[in-house]
Amino acid sequence: MLHGMSDHLEGRRLYIADLARRQHDMESGCVAMEPLTYRVMSKCLREALAGLPEPVARAGFSELPAHLMPLVADVLETRHFDQHACLMGSQSAHCREQAEIIVDRIKRSAAC
Repeated sequence: MLHGMSDHLEGRRLYIADLARRQHDMESGCVAMEPLTYRVMSKCLREALAGLPEPVARAGFSELPAHLMPLVADVLETRHFDQHACLMGSQSAHCREQAEIIVDRIKRSAAC
């Protein structure tokens, strides 16, 4: 049973690596940008990562080349924001403070 689970996880990681590579190729201009294909691949990548345990996804994995990790990290950060309504990383507190300042200014100007 455990062997079947590891095969499934390996297959998912290969699928994620392939989607990330194809999306990166379009973003970098190696392949012509096809908007519909890009959107479908982007959605598939988000969905595939949603099923991957977050610690595994954050740590990277052997099937994912290092140059594709920023693309995967971006998807994970978006997922984190969607789920927790807050940013990740060392600058997240600063960004939140700046956003609150902007929202306060908007509220004050709307009240006038």
